[in-house]
Amino acid sequence: MCVRLLRLTSGIVKDGAGIILRSPRDETCVRTAVRTSIVVITLVIVIGVLGIVSWRWVDVWWSQRALAAHFESRKPYAARVIEEIGVLPDELRESSGVAISRTQPGVLWSHNDSGDGPNLYAVDMSGKLLAQFKVANALARDWEDISRGGCPPEMAEAASQQKSECLYIADTGDNDQVRPQVTIYIVIEPQVSGAGAQPPPAPARTFHYRYPDKPTDAEALAVLPNGDLTIVSKGRNGTIDFFGISAATVAKAIASGETVVAEYVGNTGIQPEPKTGQLVTSAALAPDGKTLAVRTYYEVYFFELVNEGGKTRWRDLQRPCSLGDAEPQGEGIDFLDANTLILTSERSRGRPGTIHRVQC
Repeated sequence: MCVRLLRLTSGIVKDGAGIILRSPRDETCVRTAVRTSIVVITLVIVIGVLGIVSWRWVDVWWSQRALAAHFESRKPYAARVIEEIGVLPDELRESSGVAISRTQPGVLWSHNDSGDGPNLYAVDMSGKLLAQFKVANALARDWEDISRGGCPPEMAEAASQQKSECLYIADTGDNDQVRPQVTIYIVIEPQVSGAGAQPPPAPARTFHYRYPDKPTDAEALAVLPNGDLTIVSKGRNGTIDFFGISAATVAKAIASGETVVAEYVGNTGIQPEPKTGQLVTSAALAPDGKTLAVRTYYEVYFFELVNEGGKTRWRDLQRPCSLGDAEPQGEGIDFLDANTLILTSERSRGRPGTIHRVQC
């Protein structure tokens, strides 16, 4: 009725100035139409918001159910010991890797994920901050792992004089998988004792590499006794794979500055699944130099280095180790000894990052 009335010329008069005046009934119709439009628009917005909230709630609910079912299925592989031994300091909010010093007993090296500067943090087993070192000649785009190992030839003499090894820092994170090349920084392990409040920067040597096919997100790095590198992809491409860079190639890349190509050396056999945390976040080599631990958010997998036909590869030992819900955002792993792992995590669920001792 209101629409019809508004279209009629009857009921419309002009004042002396020729201005059109609507009748009171028309004005009521206009107000009613405006109120109706506001109500409809509000309902559409409310329904849309409720739909988004409901979808997210359902997605979270299904993810939690999937994770609970996964934990239940992995109980036969549960770690024998999982003990929280430390809490990380505020400076280390997003510990994304850990390396245990072999020359400075009780010292753990770690770094933050993206968002921090090029900083290395030395902490003890309880998480107490011992020292903080800036890495010179380095950027921190997306540092994802750290590994301890022998130094490249041009750094070996200086490291020997300091009775140190080298720390390899993997700036290899690539969530969107768009980086044409990624970077590894190598520093001689700084001396924590006597470092003081403002220790001198740790100078880094740098090399860049790319993957043979396409950009890949990787958060796991290990250094073999001969200086070869093993890199494990995270799983965003649908597979979790091993890549390798030889010690000779590393030395060449450092000297020349050219970008080298990592070699594909096989599939891990780990099936990536984000809902159950099946994405690789770190790796570490055992003291025997031939056993590799690869961690996801909730599990650790073990591989053995084998030689087949003159080529080395990683063979799955078929003994996964379930961590349960100990570290929802766990991203660091290293061997304390042949039977004990040290894990670190980022902040999660309102709690600071932690240090765990694990025996599988």
